Amino acid sequence: MIAPRPRTWLSPATGLLAAALAGASFALPEPARRILFLAGAGGFVGWGTNALAIRMLFDRIRILGVPIPFTGVIPAKRAALTDAIASAVAHTLIRPGALREQILQSDFLPALVQVARERMQDLAGDDATAGKILEEVSARGREAIRSAKVRETLRRRLEDGIRGKGFLARTLVDPDAVGTAILDTAHEFLHDLPRDPAARERLKALAGRLPEAGTEGAKAMEEKLRPMAEAMIERALAHLDLEKLVRTNLETWTNEQVKSLVLRATREHLGWLEVWGGVLGAIAGVLMGWALSR
Repeated sequence: MIAPRPRTWLSPATGLLAAALAGASFALPEPARRILFLAGAGGFVGWGTNALAIRMLFDRIRILGVPIPFTGVIPAKRAALTDAIASAVAHTLIRPGALREQILQSDFLPALVQVARERMQDLAGDDATAGKILEEVSARGREAIRSAKVRETLRRRLEDGIRGKGFLARTLVDPDAVGTAILDTAHEFLHDLPRDPAARERLKALAGRLPEAGTEGAKAMEEKLRPMAEAMIERALAHLDLEKLVRTNLETWTNEQVKSLVLRATREHLGWLEVWGGVLGAIAGVLMGWALSR
């Protein structure tokens, strides 16, 4: 199928005008006849050459069934054009960094805060799940207070505090014994935490105090969640092959669809190329006729 010729109304008018000038020249005496004829012929050739060249971009031209080489450029170079467009879109127009910023500037972070709030409320509202949360807090807390680092830190702070109370306090109070008593009490508290009804109520109350979307508290939470969100988006984009995505989309288009798209976007501009071909051809014809008449 031959692609429709992309032109404005001036394009066919240019061809007709050039042919009319060439025909009208025979009614004139020399040297005006020669100059007008060459102007019309040059204009018609320039207009026709550009019109044919544009047609050759879209279609394989055949003469007596024999294809003319280097015609039908767009269909012939379809794969190369697809690769070039996919690369340009993926690496220039849709950069992963720009996508990340666009996502972060959208409602992504507020939605993340809201999801966290709703999830926390769901977890705290279910007794079994709340118990699991408290079991985890209890286990991790007991593991932490058993560490040598915690015991040493507590002992140093107790020594510093007791030293400030004078000689008698330093003599009678054993920092190690006080520290052990504190840690034993903390261990016992954490051990009983999962079975403490008050702890479950406090967990529910904490979930209820999470900020609503759009509040100042939510905005502060958004900033705290921003690094995590950026990491999530980076991991997602790392698995996203934008170039392959664009290429796959373009490969589903037929040659006729590609031609239709290009013609819709460039019809007027391609038509003006035909007009300027006629104008420049006519100017060249006038100059040639003037030179020959001297």
